[in-house]
Amino acid sequence: MKDRVTGEGRPGRDEPPEGSRAFGPFSSVREGDHCGCMGRIVVGVDGSEHARQALRWAQREAQIHGHQLTALLAWGLFDQLHVRGEPSFDPDYGPADARTALAAVMEDTLGAEAAAGVRQVAVCDLPARALLDAARDADLLVVGPRERGGLQELVLGSVSQSCLHHAPCPVAVVHTRGTARSAPSPGQRILAGIDGSETSARALVWALDEARARGATVEAVHAWHVPYSLSLAAAAVDFPAFEDAARHLLDGMVDAVAAEASGVPVEPVLVSGFAADVLLGAAENADLVVVGSRGVGGFRGLLLGSVSHQVAHHAPCPVVVVPAEDRTVRK
Repeated sequence: MKDRVTGEGRPGRDEPPEGSRAFGPFSSVREGDHCGCMGRIVVGVDGSEHARQALRWAQREAQIHGHQLTALLAWGLFDQLHVRGEPSFDPDYGPADARTALAAVMEDTLGAEAAAGVRQVAVCDLPARALLDAARDADLLVVGPRERGGLQELVLGSVSQSCLHHAPCPVAVVHTRGTARSAPSPGQRILAGIDGSETSARALVWALDEARARGATVEAVHAWHVPYSLSLAAAAVDFPAFEDAARHLLDGMVDAVAAEASGVPVEPVLVSGFAADVLLGAAENADLVVVGSRGVGGFRGLLLGSVSHQVAHHAPCPVVVVPAEDRTVRK
């Protein structure tokens, strides 16, 4: 077999194109493409329809904010993407093949002009590890709900799961039912899940920034319910007191971000029910849902709480999960 690193025996096939440089193992990007003066969005590309939807959403998101978009393809000897998209195996598959396949997917998905404005990276690595590495200094990591080759019955694939648990920046999971209105348009609704935690406060601020860029309305949604142990003695429970306490919490959190909310319509929404059920129900007519990675009831050792986990899995529209703290590394 010919050497996959050097492409020996196939002159020039795996040499980086003129004007490019190495970026991680077996990858290349155009010199000067990375600009530290603007925000960065990273999106995973693998040729699947889910990834194409995520790419379209990410490209519109980058346009909204004036951010640089990086499209990343992770490949391997047994994880090859080919130009025509058909599953096949080439024992001599190398960096040049991956770059060519990535460029073809980009042009086919976005069109040649839009694709030319996207920084394209092909890296020989495991997909989750490559995306997490690329997201170290990103403002947003965008993934589809399932990767190429994922089991159809899985709502969320292993790569998306890993990114949600370990990314240092907010992660957007783009469900295909909710990609039509990611561009600014009148009447957009962004839901922010509120539970009194610092992480949900970060999610609310993120939602406000996004709404300002889109011209959207933010609905700050807080779900409340009587603890199960008390509900057994329903006759003795002061339900209005629980509702009043929940409303006080919601209003307090909205008031606390009043400065960030300047110019953005904010509607506090108080609903009786379990948080995941309430958010998923409200998401049916929403354009985006924003939640914190872990709420007040989560165990400290968990990186992703049960509510954010369920919403990211089952929402009919794109979901952004904001981490408990900003762990991005600025260069």
